Order: sequence, then C-alpha cells, then structure tokens
Amino acid sequence: MRAQRETEVGAARRTLLVAAPFVAGAVAVALAFTALHDALPSKVATHFTADGTATSFSSPGSALAKHCLIFVIEFVGLLVAAFSIKHRTGGQRSLVVFCWALASATAYGFIADLQASTQSSGSQATSLPLYQLAIAVGVGVAVAAIGWVLSRRRS
Repeated sequence: MRAQRETEVGAARRTLLVAAPFVAGAVAVALAFTALHDALPSKVATHFTADGTATSFSSPGSALAKHCLIFVIEFVGLLVAAFSIKHRTGGQRSLVVFCWALASATAYGFIADLQASTQSSGSQATSLPLYQLAIAVGVGVAVAAIGWVLSRRRS
C-alpha cells in the first residue's frame, strides 16, 4: 500500500515539474497579450519564413489561442518523455531543465511575435528579424543553465 502511495506521489510530482514551465510560459504570453492588446492590429502574424517575413495571420484572440495550444503540445510531448524515463534521476533532472528552457524560449518567441505585430498594420510588411530567434535560444540556454545550477543535489 505504501509503495503504491509513493508511486502516485512520484507521478504527480513528475507531472507538476513538467507542467509548471509551460503554464508559466502561457501566463507570460497571456500577460504580454493583455498589455499589448490595444496596440495589436486586426490581424496578427502567426507564422514566419526563415527570413523573418510573415506568411500567416490570425485575429489577436485566435493568435493567443494558437500560442497557448503550442504550449499544450510541448507539455504533452515532454510529459510522455518524463514517464518513459521514470527510474533515471539524472534523466528526469535534464528533462525538467529542458522543459524550462523550451518553455522560456517559446514564450520569448511568442512575445516577440506580438511585439512585431504592434509595429505593423497587420499587413504582409510584418517581419521578425532573425536575431530574435537567436535571442530566444539564448533565453532558453540561460534559463537551462540557471535551472541546472539550482537543481543540483546538495551534499
């Protein structure tokens, strides 16, 4: 009976550790959306080519829903991974750090997308410079490094 309880607690803890960064990322994007809502055009860029040119547009509410859906998809994929490595402690730590890195890079990218949309009138002229991708990766790496240091075991 006690072993079953420990297994249930472990599963709940693992789910929480994987879910937390994606919930935090979605909340950050929703807060940015709320702050920028009045400045957003009627059509927000939701997809960009490799050179940063917008190719797909949605209404602001639909864009926010798509952004949140991406967080859900990332969460589900990584939750499956978390349960597949349940007995390897180092693997779980790495996965949780990766979750925080991915969620923060994704949140930065979506917020940069919203910010870029405020600079345009919702037209094809919307662009997201390639350096924004580099910044998003940098944010993810920085968050991963911080998470790795903070999560190391104390002796």
